[in-house]
Amino acid sequence: MQPREVAAAPQPVTLRPAREGDAELLAFWRQEPSVGRYQPLGPVTLPRLRAELAGNNHRDLFRGRGEKFQWIVEHRGQPAGWITLVPTNWEHGLAEIGYALSTPFQRRGIAPLALRRLLAEVFGRTSLERIEARCAVANVGSRKVLEAIGFRREGLLRGYFVLRGRRVDNYLYAILRGDFVAGP
Repeated sequence: MQPREVAAAPQPVTLRPAREGDAELLAFWRQEPSVGRYQPLGPVTLPRLRAELAGNNHRDLFRGRGEKFQWIVEHRGQPAGWITLVPTNWEHGLAEIGYALSTPFQRRGIAPLALRRLLAEVFGRTSLERIEARCAVANVGSRKVLEAIGFRREGLLRGYFVLRGRRVDNYLYAILRGDFVAGP
């Protein structure tokens, strides 16, 4: 009996740079009630999203320049959500990160895997030293995700933004390069 080749199973969670063609997908996700439940995702036009994604040059991230980078999170080859990284000060190695998963992909352990994968790349290949994240105090799921991958809660941002007509408190989280432990 001849040994047969077995196709490798797809990685459960992968990231790929967001492309201009992902604008419709991002627009759809942004309108999902569960995605906007804890964050003020205002309306955005498809032309604006396309233009933003067209300017997504991920090589710039590794050259220590650029203002905003976005990735599509894929679960077993299916688009599941996105991650955004915004360097706020290259000189001091500071950036902010945000993420969201489409409703069917929430609460499945995908976010920690995706964020860990991205942080390993960012801390391994850029000069960024500190990544901040904010989440609504009521967003227990997001808080657990951040804490599980090594982010530390550093403070309370009172009345941080307006969500459905009400001021919402957020927690400020951060992770330093030295805090990060790559893992599964």
